[in-house]
Amino acid sequence: MAAPETGSAPAAVSNTTTAPPERLPSEAHGIDPGARADRLMTTLVPRVAQRAERTVARALFAAARSSAVVGDEDVTRAAAAIGSASAETSEFPAALREAQSLASAARNEFARHGASRDALLLQVRAFGANPSDPDVAGYLAFLLLRQRPAQADAARQLALYALMTRGSRYPMGRSEDWATLAIANALLGRERDAHNAMLVGLAVAPSIERRCRAALDTYAAYGDRMRGPVEELLRQASAATTNSASLCEWPPHWAANAGPR
Repeated sequence: MAAPETGSAPAAVSNTTTAPPERLPSEAHGIDPGARADRLMTTLVPRVAQRAERTVARALFAAARSSAVVGDEDVTRAAAAIGSASAETSEFPAALREAQSLASAARNEFARHGASRDALLLQVRAFGANPSDPDVAGYLAFLLLRQRPAQADAARQLALYALMTRGSRYPMGRSEDWATLAIANALLGRERDAHNAMLVGLAVAPSIERRCRAALDTYAAYGDRMRGPVEELLRQASAATTNSASLCEWPPHWAANAGPR
């Protein structure tokens, strides 16, 4: 299967500021969220992502060395040691209510119509309204991966950015952002990093079974490009749970098939 095209960070959000849907809330605090998001994607996001590379690599290396990442303190310590972008994002005043409203509208749009242009536009504007929220940045990265073609370069940068803006709510980063990083790495041909990022996501996940369900959804969406990382995550998760009816049961039902239906 040919690898999907990937786009640079600027291309991923270019032309997203025009003709917003009528249901968008009014701008607050003099911020144009769409225009600001485009600027951030060409300046702040690449800079923060580049700074994240070294400390994220340490967490990936710790996962690579571990035979069982669940409960491995070396992995969780490395994840918790990733730096912070708070000083860089604090200079951008946040329109919190607008960001929340836009992000909620984006998720509703995705639930109804998938990763449509409207869903992406709404989430781009949510990011511009509040670039300090890892949930907002992480969901934008997720939507960029669901575009056709997938915007893997931009999604990878945003996943790294989200890990740097994790704040006190997510001391080791959101497991979803580690998974997004894994998918983006796989689409870009960075197979080892994809494998290890999935395992870090398992190590920091608040629920092993929810992470297994998400991993199976990942396989269903991306097929053989994610087969190896998903299989290893399920193997380790299955070994770490005593629930005989676990979603992490190994092998999964699709293991004997060439790919998802």
